[in-house]
Amino acid sequence: MSEVEVELVGRFREIFNRRSMKINVKSGASLMEVLEELSRVANTDLRSEFIGSDGKPMEESSLIIVNGRVVDLNRISEHRVNPGDRIVLAPSVAGGG
Repeated sequence: MSEVEVELVGRFREIFNRRSMKINVKSGASLMEVLEELSRVANTDLRSEFIGSDGKPMEESSLIIVNGRVVDLNRISEHRVNPGDRIVLAPSVAGGG
């Protein structure tokens, strides 16, 4: 098992009622598996926050950052996490001029 730190921002902080947490996931787990574990903890479907019912990523509404780099939501099933990784779940921020 590997421990990863998850920082929760915006609505994700509200879902979990905390700012951050550490979870254990199996070694070599994908980000999708991390989302599935977090969904079990929160008793909600977090996948739907990132992937639409049509299977397409919803970057306009949510993003995942691992160790300071935004992850392509098309690849969350392929992106592997490592022990000690810092994962941030956050709503996307839209700017305006």
